[in-house]
Amino acid sequence: MRLPILFVALSCFFFINASPISSTLYTMNDAPTVRRQISRYPFCPSQPATEALQQTIFADFINALYIQKNVTGAYNAHVDVNLIEHSPFGPQGRDANAAVLLNIIPSAQFTVLRSNFDANFGFIHLEIAGSPEPTALADIYRMNGTCIEEHWDVTQVKPSNATNPIAMF
Repeated sequence: MRLPILFVALSCFFFINASPISSTLYTMNDAPTVRRQISRYPFCPSQPATEALQQTIFADFINALYIQKNVTGAYNAHVDVNLIEHSPFGPQGRDANAAVLLNIIPSAQFTVLRSNFDANFGFIHLEIAGSPEPTALADIYRMNGTCIEEHWDVTQVKPSNATNPIAMF
């Protein structure tokens, strides 16, 4: 098991209070039980959040979208309806963006290589299986409080004549 996947799995054990999110600033100490999944709650519209809580919410988003491949659930719970999309071919808005991903993510074969969250920005680095060569994908997300509001991505196919043995991954 790769370390980032282990991180995602372990981070999903940190959860917030069972009551709906209000304008209260939640912290990790609000968890009444470690077995309740935070993905049961919509995090949008945004509410104030500590960076520790943002990290947990982002890890839950990664788990829902990239591990469980639950595009609709991940987007409905974590992404603002007015998502700002910077991909040159991606549509604006949560629902239009999720509709595109519903045609890609469920059948895609990829490996989560690493992820991180710092100062309202989260990123994930993926290796997407391809023939003859794999593709590297980096997704970057900006959060406002509890909600993802902006997205960028960068993709690159590994050149078949790459001379660096650890190129891109």
